[in-house]
Amino acid sequence: MTFCQNCGASLDPGAPACPRCGKPAAALPYPAYPYPAPYPPAYPAPKLPVTNLLAIIGFVMALLPLPALPLCIAGLVQCARTGQKGKGLAIAGILLRVAVLAVIAGGIVLLARYGDAGSYLPDWDWEDGFSFTVMLLGMR
Repeated sequence: MTFCQNCGASLDPGAPACPRCGKPAAALPYPAYPYPAPYPPAYPAPKLPVTNLLAIIGFVMALLPLPALPLCIAGLVQCARTGQKGKGLAIAGILLRVAVLAVIAGGIVLLARYGDAGSYLPDWDWEDGFSFTVMLLGMR
């Protein structure tokens, strides 16, 4: 059995024209099906939010004796501007670095204030009413 090239209708052998569309019978050995509908466009995979690299590096450097505060601040600003993840890491790095700097500054102040305390220790003459606590508090 043959089929019309124009509409795909089946043709009787020896028919001069297609009974459905009236075109001259130029037969095909298979039915003339239209091309299949194209597939819908493929959707790209959703982009997962990326953790900001400056926030990660700043947090890790806050644990080490390296200058981390500018990196943490830059990471926090970039997280707010671009919507990346890592805001918590940047804030934790800033707080950790500020705490470390406060401990270092406190140590420097204590060392400057009482670094030579051994040379100022009294003879422990308790009759004068002097005590070690009074000396540490700075009330001589």
